[in-house]
Amino acid sequence: MELAGARQRGLPVAGLGVLVLAAGALGAAGCRAPAAGGTASPPNPFAADALWDDGRAEIDAYEATIKRYGILRPLTAYLVVVKEDLSKTQLVKADPGHDPGDLRTVLKLNHVLNYPTGIYSYHQMASCFFDRGTMDLMKLSLTSNEWCGNTYKEYTRRDGRGTLHVHTYWDNQAEATYDLPTGPDVVFYDALPLWIRSLPQSAGTERALRLLPSQIESKGPRPEAQAATLVAAREEGIVVPAGRFQALRWELRTAGGPPDVYWTAGDAPHVLVAWDRGDGGAYRLKWTQRLAYWTLNRPGDERFLQGPPPAGTRSTGSR
Repeated sequence: MELAGARQRGLPVAGLGVLVLAAGALGAAGCRAPAAGGTASPPNPFAADALWDDGRAEIDAYEATIKRYGILRPLTAYLVVVKEDLSKTQLVKADPGHDPGDLRTVLKLNHVLNYPTGIYSYHQMASCFFDRGTMDLMKLSLTSNEWCGNTYKEYTRRDGRGTLHVHTYWDNQAEATYDLPTGPDVVFYDALPLWIRSLPQSAGTERALRLLPSQIESKGPRPEAQAATLVAAREEGIVVPAGRFQALRWELRTAGGPPDVYWTAGDAPHVLVAWDRGDGGAYRLKWTQRLAYWTLNRPGDERFLQGPPPAGTRSTGSR
């Protein structure tokens, strides 16, 4: 699919379904539009793309399955990518008017999961904050709740030191702090859906990793890094609910288990098209749109979760 030209013209793209919306009322309560200012344009071509400066977020919806209690649970999973200005001292999103000297521009990935397990449901979101200049992970936070209890985790990286704080409802894991290794080869599993897109998108790209396990769970044991290899194996076609894509196949290989396989679209911004998890779970792209989602909080705005309008339909932010 040829996305770049249509993206620049702000037109819907058939198959992929990119929807460009006006930024709208950016001062809405709750989530706010990214503040002006921040760091200079970074060298990483993916992170430096002017697409991220348009005042909107990329919303990717997936027909997915997640394994819980040994059973694959169907759901719609969402990956949300947006540029923000972060306070370097507080590691939270900066309000407009924040001290410019305390700002760092990041790309934030939200991974949103809601799915039933019998009588009760899981509600989980992991947020990864990447320095826009380096795509290093600065912060990872998780909330997980269901009828058994609430869990919160927060990883921060300051002055080269990585620290994970966990607060869970599990015995002997009520509260703990772990020092974690850092370095260009240390990557959280939860960062991969966006971090892979920032790598050179060509067959043969390979990275040796010290992989830290997923934090999207209610328990909070000490994470142990595992040797892994991430390799862009080949280009191939793949068909998903959003259409047919020419994609790059990535394989995440670890000892003692089947690999995870990721497919990134050949055209920038290399949207994650599909993902086969080693535990049997799977993601298949249903649609992707660019939305100022923090403005879409009125009754009826739920219709945007149905995906973009048909090709050729002009959208002004309401439909």
